[in-house]
Amino acid sequence: MNRNWWQVPEDRFASHTPTRVRYNEIDHQGIVFNGNYLIYADIGVTELFRALGEGTPGPFFAQYGTDIVMVNAEIDYHASARLDEMIVVAARVARFGRTSFTIHVGLFRDDGQGGRERLTDMALTYAHVEQDLSKAVPLPASFIADVRSFQPDPPEQAAARG
Repeated sequence: MNRNWWQVPEDRFASHTPTRVRYNEIDHQGIVFNGNYLIYADIGVTELFRALGEGTPGPFFAQYGTDIVMVNAEIDYHASARLDEMIVVAARVARFGRTSFTIHVGLFRDDGQGGRERLTDMALTYAHVEQDLSKAVPLPASFIADVRSFQPDPPEQAAARG
């Protein structure tokens, strides 16, 4: 994972989805339970695909007879979200490989001084696979082109490994 991604300002993300922390998402400490951050990340991924005009990920890749599966998730926690806070789930494609891509999701909230506080950074890597999940296949050129033309900053291009 490239920790430089954690320096990307909120306005450089491709999609922004506000949501409120609900009671069922917190633990006995009154903060969001750690596993629920991946639910927020999934919201960010879905809304990124929607913003790209692709709908949700499944139908987009189905047109190619392929799908995507998450193969890695990493989370860095910077601060805790609390009950009833409004947070913003921001997402962008951070990296393209030959058969995979990584989405960087950041969670932010108002800092009370006119700025934003970064709560978490997450890197979610998806493999592009045949629909029967038997093997990884190259990413569709149209997907790469759509992302490159949509995002404020182009994703990194990984070495040929995947």
